[in-house]
Amino acid sequence: MRLWIVSCLAAALSGCGKIKTLNDEEGAADNLARWQSNCQSIPRAYSGVSYQFCNLDAPPRSGSHWAVAPIVFDMAVSGIADTVMLPYTGYLQYLRGDIKVRRKQY
Repeated sequence: MRLWIVSCLAAALSGCGKIKTLNDEEGAADNLARWQSNCQSIPRAYSGVSYQFCNLDAPPRSGSHWAVAPIVFDMAVSGIADTVMLPYTGYLQYLRGDIKVRRKQY
């Protein structure tokens, strides 16, 4: 039971990609653009895993939060959450399509 609680708490504190893409899809897309990720869009189905993959596909950033291990851990947790939410996100994918990563022109 303690392991389950610790795992849920760690997922919540790690900034789960699934929660980010469901609650603030424009913010997630803007983050990837700001981080100069090579991704052009994020599919809504399995968006948490895709968001973290695109996070890894960006140039390296400093700080322990941007290390590979926390991102891979979040990918695993997001994969579980993505699987649970698949009927809903599949429906959103059908209705709205991918989340576009917008590149801002300066």
